[in-house]
Amino acid sequence: MKLLQSTFLLLGFLWNFQLSAQSKDRPNVIFVMPDDISHSSFSYYKENGARTPNIDKLAKESVQLTDFHVSPSCSPTRAALLTGRPSDVVGVWHTINGRNMMRADEITMADIFKANGYATGLFFKWHLGDNYPFRPKDRGFEYVAWIKGGGTGQQPDYWGNTNNTASMWVNDKLVTMTDENDGIEGAFTTNFFMNRAMDFMEDNIKKNKPFFAYIPLGTAHAPHFLPPDARKGVSAKMGTIENIDKNMGRLMQFLEDKGIADNTILVFTTDNGDGGYLRGGKGSNYDGGTRVPCFIRWEKGNLGGAGKGREVTALTAHIDWLPTFMDVLNLKDVPNRPEKLKIAGRSFKPFLDKDPSNDPQAYKNRAVTIDDMWTEFPEKYKKLSVKKDDWEGDVIKHKWRLVRTNSTSDWELYDVLVDEKQQNNIIANTAYVSVVTELKQEYENWWKLVEERSAEYTRIIIGNPKEPESVLHAHDFHGTVIWHQGDVQKGSAGSGFIAVEFDKTGTYSFDLRRWPKEIEKETTLMSAGSGKALKIASARIKIWNGDTVYVDEKKDANPDADGVTFTIKKLPKGPAFVQTWFYNAAGQIEGAVYYNYAQFKGVK
Repeated sequence: MKLLQSTFLLLGFLWNFQLSAQSKDRPNVIFVMPDDISHSSFSYYKENGARTPNIDKLAKESVQLTDFHVSPSCSPTRAALLTGRPSDVVGVWHTINGRNMMRADEITMADIFKANGYATGLFFKWHLGDNYPFRPKDRGFEYVAWIKGGGTGQQPDYWGNTNNTASMWVNDKLVTMTDENDGIEGAFTTNFFMNRAMDFMEDNIKKNKPFFAYIPLGTAHAPHFLPPDARKGVSAKMGTIENIDKNMGRLMQFLEDKGIADNTILVFTTDNGDGGYLRGGKGSNYDGGTRVPCFIRWEKGNLGGAGKGREVTALTAHIDWLPTFMDVLNLKDVPNRPEKLKIAGRSFKPFLDKDPSNDPQAYKNRAVTIDDMWTEFPEKYKKLSVKKDDWEGDVIKHKWRLVRTNSTSDWELYDVLVDEKQQNNIIANTAYVSVVTELKQEYENWWKLVEERSAEYTRIIIGNPKEPESVLHAHDFHGTVIWHQGDVQKGSAGSGFIAVEFDKTGTYSFDLRRWPKEIEKETTLMSAGSGKALKIASARIKIWNGDTVYVDEKKDANPDADGVTFTIKKLPKGPAFVQTWFYNAAGQIEGAVYYNYAQFKGVK
């Protein structure tokens, strides 16, 4: 028996030693993605703009993807990046109205890193759903420091947050931002979340565990606030960009100080274009909306380093990052991935070396379709761009862009290799008929994938122990645009339904409020708070599924209460829709139920 125990101990020691050695060799991965900025935001590209010496240095030390594309807005880029699949295919084609929630069955980059032994962390802007099962902690992230909604001050965010004064959620605990003596003057959201990212990294360095740190910054999304460290005379946006640069400098120095810079894959890109010298900007299907910088530095992997920067000119996109990480790091996919969740992106690993002979023809022949819907349901031909390289051997001869704005507009064709600003539409040139035909078919193939599940709703699950209280936000209304705390303050009127699923049959309570709970000591249902007072006389809730209405109830409001509470019995397990209203004494809609706190109360 003693011999057997000794054998098990020895095997355990050898296994732990092997894991430890493997962890030392496996590179860490850091993916930094600021918001709403692009080429023209950095002095590497624009000398008379913001001063960004640290990002400029990273650019010079990196392999640069010079034709890298993302979606033209926030949530779609994040969804495509994290799944390796087109955003519309995973249920994300807007930034609000419930169409920013990534379908619950999708497999994320964090899921795969976690399954392969990496620690996973998310820092700052998620924007793919604020409720179970869409939160970052439901999607493979173990350490989560975030804001809700799509930016500071948006309707689901903690009330009153700005980039200068904010309270954020760190691993489910509310933390108020302070000046942390981190080398940058004052408190600012970018500083705060970079500090949390470094806490996460430091902890895993001590554990000798490789980590994946996903840092999608919420800056420099509007509204802009001047950081405390800003240079005199700069705009709030420019000051914010320069603050991002300082934090990138801090991050790179941190990696050096910890001795892990050489074996850390550091990626820097942005989440949508901002125009600049290219046609279009945020929300545009021209290259000014989709083409962004992308820098990769991993010296131990022969990707960049001091004096080793170079360019990769092949077409690359957000959907390619997941298969590329899997290829470069030999990450195994989750077992039994369903065919309907097949990764659509392609690994660009072969293009990262200096040997063109191993560049696969299948990659060269592929096309990438990117669009910008911002609609309740997908609309065919809405703001699309089909992108494709035309290779002759190892040389790119054309960079095609097939563009269309809507179903009634004409098709456009550009070769951005010679017409970078997309000013010369060559669709009428008969020499390119076969090119147009091919790219149109690529779009049709893409649209078929989108259409397969386009009628589905992503549903917030109410009554699950993983989220004992679900806050239904006006931000997620289908059919009405109420997305910012300013809309709450001015009492913007409207109502829309929210798609939900009841976790179990039983009794549920719904607390319908104008103001969020975090300021209930300062407000009542009808008080002005920091905005306009509403004359709310009654509230209504309707819950249904298909032709079956479970409840449609109206109740008078108490002007001194925080909200109007409905207790609904015998709500059945399964999908449903919830819609709420506030009315004035004349029976007209008064403001909106901006916050609806839902809970499961029991089976009786």
